Amino acid sequence: MKFQVIKKDGSLEDFEKGKIERVTTAAGLSQEQAKKLADDIEKWAKTSGKNQITTLQVRNQVLRELNNLNQFAANAFVW
Repeated sequence: MKFQVIKKDGSLEDFEKGKIERVTTAAGLSQEQAKKLADDIEKWAKTSGKNQITTLQVRNQVLRELNNLNQFAANAFVW
């Protein structure tokens, strides 16, 4: 199931887990951790039963996952 992200301005774009990998790597995760987290977020989004989710929903889920995985990276992500 392909799904889209609703951006703050209301526009839509296809979900790209590579973006999650890039920002979580920049926040301090290893490449392997970032890839697994992005895969987990993609699975979460696909099981939501919706074909569109907001950027805020994605951000909040990434933050929940980061808090469980690496507190330093979670703080860097928020900053």
